[in-house]
Amino acid sequence: MVKSMFAAVAGLRAHQAKMDVIGNNIANVNTYGYKAARATFRDVFYSTSSGAGNAGDKYGGTNPSQLGYGSKIGSIDSLMTGGGTATTDNPTDCMVVGNGFFLVGSKPTEKDGVTGLKVSTEAGKLGEVNQTDVSALSLTRVGIFNFDGSGNLVDSNGRMVYGFASKYDSATSKYSLNMDAATALKIPSKNADADAYEPMALKNITIGKDGSIVGTNDQDKSILIGKIAMANVPNPNALERGENSYYTAKANTGTITVNPSGQNSTGTIESGCLEMSNVDLSKEFTDMITTQRGFQANTRIITVTDTMLEELVNLKR
Repeated sequence: MVKSMFAAVAGLRAHQAKMDVIGNNIANVNTYGYKAARATFRDVFYSTSSGAGNAGDKYGGTNPSQLGYGSKIGSIDSLMTGGGTATTDNPTDCMVVGNGFFLVGSKPTEKDGVTGLKVSTEAGKLGEVNQTDVSALSLTRVGIFNFDGSGNLVDSNGRMVYGFASKYDSATSKYSLNMDAATALKIPSKNADADAYEPMALKNITIGKDGSIVGTNDQDKSILIGKIAMANVPNPNALERGENSYYTAKANTGTITVNPSGQNSTGTIESGCLEMSNVDLSKEFTDMITTQRGFQANTRIITVTDTMLEELVNLKR
């Protein structure tokens, strides 16, 4: 009889955890780039009073007799489907139309003569990077970008946005992209030949679908600043959530590649808008009702079991 009490308590805890997930989803219904989560239940281990038996010469087979001990949270999964479009009219706001993620982090350090992430350009290994290096960065679907006072392209939390930087070729007097490494993007220096960096004064900065960032200098010439890089994660459900809509790659993600927009199924970039939360309020409120009723039913099991125990105690008066 007491087993039903423990089973009901386990059910209460499972339903409370699911309600916590639902509450967090509803709280983030207007959070840019938020991906809804769902909680699933599993039954708990069983006590076997008699096992299954095969049929014999005289008697038929028998089935097992087992008693369960309630339920528990089996998994809390992220639903990585795309969200709606929120138009902002800010040219440096970016939205991923596809499966890719933006890469943000601290200023890159030089490693093996390469500043940033070394990106493979070999056929069959296109976009592959050192997985340890990429795990040190954060992935995000929120493209609230702007240029700081030092000319760095940063997100709303001041983290550097990674991409393929442009370099000035004095022979052709043109800017071209370095596709061999993904690094923190910044506005080109005013004087490319000077050792000291001073950002060029640019206006009318725009971001194309391919992630190319272009601005206009004081001579009305177009200057290629760089191209925003995007990460393709084969198993995005394995990413661990962090604060401020950041994800971290630790294990079970598959081989992450760093690519220009549109390559390796990353999708394209839409500027002037942001991705809305993919929370479905009608589903969340429906789940809330069923979860509430499940919680209520488990509390009733506790009260009924308590009444039965009371009757058992009162057998001896």
